Amino acid sequence: MFDRKYTVGKKCTGIISRTTFEKLNIPREFIDRGFKTIFFHYKDKIIEIKTDVLRLNRVKLEKYISQNVEIRLRSDVKIINNSILLNEEEKIEGLVINASGWKGKSKWVKAIEYLTEPIDSETIDVFFDERNKGGFSWIVPLPYGTLVGALGYKMPDKFIPKINKRILEVHGGGIPRPRPTYVRRGIGDVLGLIKIFTGGGIFSISEMLPTIKKIVYEEDEREHLSKFRQLSKEISRQQKILEITEKFWGLALKIGFTVLNGKTLNAGEEFDLHSLFIRRSLRSISH
Repeated sequence: MFDRKYTVGKKCTGIISRTTFEKLNIPREFIDRGFKTIFFHYKDKIIEIKTDVLRLNRVKLEKYISQNVEIRLRSDVKIINNSILLNEEEKIEGLVINASGWKGKSKWVKAIEYLTEPIDSETIDVFFDERNKGGFSWIVPLPYGTLVGALGYKMPDKFIPKINKRILEVHGGGIPRPRPTYVRRGIGDVLGLIKIFTGGGIFSISEMLPTIKKIVYEEDEREHLSKFRQLSKEISRQQKILEITEKFWGLALKIGFTVLNGKTLNAGEEFDLHSLFIRRSLRSISH
């Protein structure tokens, strides 16, 4: 494995569905905590989301992987084709799996997150603001600290929730909102299969792991392409919904939270399939 980073372990919020976690086929020791409830907040209005999600400790997981796989850090390799890559002057031959991240055109959001001292809570809290178009902020309590952050197109740090706890560390970066594009033997963000609103890329990785295995052991790419097309439809639907919502952001928040204020919604498969969550929420509004 070649990685351009200097150290192993990506810091992120890491909230995934239990279904996604189970498809990753990794030990439970990499789960920091499970959550059954998420509260959506807009001004004085609240919507309760019943779900089953986990906080995946990606830093711990990636360090574990680095102990079991040969990793070359600080490597800015060039993929020549499906069987050759160059690492500076070194030519390496073999079956190449492309997990290099998104490189095409895209709208980008900025994210910033603090790890603070722990708080006493068992729920995830998500906050919306009409000034932060297409973005949101969050509080995620963990056993050893609290993740407090925000994402948006402009200055997300203005929307970070304020809690009276000492900041232990700060991290963040850019998150693409791309249109899916097929890349042979690709997996992860390089395919643009990123949940448009939340920036979650682990979902599509978990879905495509079996088809990557098909490529590695059988050199059969047909199922990989088929799964990409299936996931691409969902991500494209999410993109269209977000584009429309952003045009009427303040109005959408006002109407949605006014009608659903105090109600409880379920998000099982909908946690990954955002378009399904929106469609079912709209049905609740219409009823």
